[in-house]
Amino acid sequence: MSTAKGTILHNNWNEKPYHEADGQKSTEARIDIVMHGDIEAAGPCRFLMQYPTPETCHYAGYLVLTGTLGGKSGSFIIHEAGTWKDGVASSRWEIVEGSGTGGLKGITGSGSYAAEHDKTVHYQLDYTL
Repeated sequence: MSTAKGTILHNNWNEKPYHEADGQKSTEARIDIVMHGDIEAAGPCRFLMQYPTPETCHYAGYLVLTGTLGGKSGSFIIHEAGTWKDGVASSRWEIVEGSGTGGLKGITGSGSYAAEHDKTVHYQLDYTL
């Protein structure tokens, strides 16, 4: 197993509500992801987000990444799930089985990050190729 580390940029964050009632809100977020470090990649991300209170959020979605990892080029998909509480987003990643293409075909693994709003996000991904 290898470990990739680096930073993530969440560019062009576009979040819109699709349901609001009784103080709760449901939104869809569309984001352009750029990763630097051991993973040099970019791609679209979509989250469905649930705000049971204005101070907390639960979210899940997919990052579709194209770029390089470990000197190999290709693409793969990450399923991300997490929570936002007390100003910190904590996410868990799982590489979608069978999603690797090109030199990244067969990739598996999982990872995580924790990020404060408007701060640099540092990721870690443990993977096997």
